[in-house]
Amino acid sequence: MWMSTEGLDDIDLQIVKSLLRDGRMRSRAIASECGISESTAHNRINRLIDKGVIKGFRADVDLAVLGRPMLANILIRFTQNARNRMLHSAKIIAKQPGVEEVLFLAGSYDLSVKLACEDSNALRDFVVRLSAHPEIASTETSVVMERIVGEIVD
Repeated sequence: MWMSTEGLDDIDLQIVKSLLRDGRMRSRAIASECGISESTAHNRINRLIDKGVIKGFRADVDLAVLGRPMLANILIRFTQNARNRMLHSAKIIAKQPGVEEVLFLAGSYDLSVKLACEDSNALRDFVVRLSAHPEIASTETSVVMERIVGEIVD
């Protein structure tokens, strides 16, 4: 669901930006950054959670330490007769080991799969299994050479 910044003031946006940078940031540190009291920061965070602005907190993990140093993006194009089952297929793909996220796309491909895997052999095996599915017309795989995280909120 599309959510605008309507109903969020500058303090709310500052809090969101702080939590995007460090999801473990304490209310005291957020309060200091935003120039508000700790209780106000705590209450505002809870309000942002209740409103669905903050959907959860997630660790930024070094995938190499977990034995998955290779990151790849796999673009998937479905056959014409399989388009009505894309959501179902995407949910199945998302449950596969190493899949970080599945995105629905507009354009010449239907899905993008972000995969963390052990090595090029594991990547090849994943793509071969994926490509063998009769509803998948084609795939295109790119290996991520470096990841740079941007600022979402100005």
